Amino acid sequence: MKYSLNNQAKDTPTEITIGRGALDEAGRLAGGYSKVVVITDEATAKNCLNILKDRLGIESDVVVLPGGEEDKNLDLAGAVLRRLKDCGLDRKSLVIGLGGGIINDISGFVASIYMRGIEWIMIPTTLTAQADAAIGGKTGVNLEGFKNMVGSFWPAKAVLIDPGFLDTLPKDHARNGLAEIIKMGFIFDEKILEHVAKMKPGKILGTELDAASELAAKAKIDIVAKDTYESGERKLLNFGHTVGHALEAISHTTDKPLLHGEAISIGMIAEARLAESEGICEPGLADTVSGTLGRFSLPLSYDKAELNDVLFKISADKKNVGDNILWTLPTEAGKGIFDHVASKTNIEAAVRSVIAKK
Repeated sequence: MKYSLNNQAKDTPTEITIGRGALDEAGRLAGGYSKVVVITDEATAKNCLNILKDRLGIESDVVVLPGGEEDKNLDLAGAVLRRLKDCGLDRKSLVIGLGGGIINDISGFVASIYMRGIEWIMIPTTLTAQADAAIGGKTGVNLEGFKNMVGSFWPAKAVLIDPGFLDTLPKDHARNGLAEIIKMGFIFDEKILEHVAKMKPGKILGTELDAASELAAKAKIDIVAKDTYESGERKLLNFGHTVGHALEAISHTTDKPLLHGEAISIGMIAEARLAESEGICEPGLADTVSGTLGRFSLPLSYDKAELNDVLFKISADKKNVGDNILWTLPTEAGKGIFDHVASKTNIEAAVRSVIAKK
């Protein structure tokens, strides 16, 4: 399926192709540029780079990065920018991101600031990126342990979402991406939850997952088309991310780091409990969220974080305004609110519920 996403950040829409065989569009989209550079990570380069090169049919330079969230910072962005310069990229050149959410964030970010902005294409190879991160033009890097504190809105020229890449993923990475799909269901579209309920936990990969990913991607397209700059409805997509980003950042300083979707899974449970204690939703929704995530063996708690450390990370979240922590919370399955200011007592209780030592 092809979609056209009109972005407020650019005059030209983003062309989004979803389905097995979407990668066949790469050669057409990459033609006519002075130079092409592919930015990818070590694991993706091993499993997917040659597939892309076959489809491109043109010469391209390749920049291979480490794949860890802890490496996604200004130092790495600077190193990539120097590589682009050394490769001879000019304003008529093209960057292609090939990989997951980290590659999306950094390839889009360097494309947005190199020579004040050049075109880029994103080819997401993970479920997290295909269902969510690659759509909408949010790019950025971490700053001093805080997630995505430096970034830009720079929509891609095109996004090629080919579920065939998911066949290369370990099962834990497939589950990791499923958390973002479930998030979309609980905060925006209950039909996604109905589809997920039919999926078999022991056999995640396949046509049912492809369909779930497309449902989530289509919902993301609809939201971003209305609110590119996250000034309104797009904030709904932050459900689970305030607590989740805090836990994710802390986890990368321990011997038990969390994948992004794993952190968001735990964050959703904490934030659903916060919604209950704030009277935003009926009691029992948090158990429903937990049951849905637990059915796919996604983590429901994390015992490697201290309460004060989590609260500190939350207090510096980029979504906050002044001294107010702004929360996205579910009101019922498929609906939510944003910019909610919660009581300190309820915030602490919600966080404590998912980090308590067992």
